Amino acid sequence: MSDRWMLVKKTGPWFGFGLPQLRAIGSGGIPLSASEVTRYRLPADLGGEVGAYGLSGLLEALGVAHRYAEAAELARAQYRFVDYYAPKKLIDYVAVTPLPLPEEARTFLTAHAKTYTPVTFGEEDG
Repeated sequence: MSDRWMLVKKTGPWFGFGLPQLRAIGSGGIPLSASEVTRYRLPADLGGEVGAYGLSGLLEALGVAHRYAEAAELARAQYRFVDYYAPKKLIDYVAVTPLPLPEEARTFLTAHAKTYTPVTFGEEDG
């Protein structure tokens, strides 16, 4: 995989991002997390209702909402249920969120984006 970066805050979360996010930063926009389907094993079976929950509701139903961000911040996430496999309690979902990068990192990455040339490998050419 090419064109990937990791921003590690001294205290706090790590942010992985790629070329689409770097381009958003370079153009002064708000970078959004990648939108791949994520599979997660739930700690409890919520039955057929699991697809009806939004993100906040899902965390509340599982009894783990207190471990996550405030409701207002969770509301910024674009959450979409994809599938649920009840026997193994596996949920597939997509959650896209704004990446709250520190201002110092945004300043550096804005300048970096202006001079960055995407990585290509020989086998990718024509």
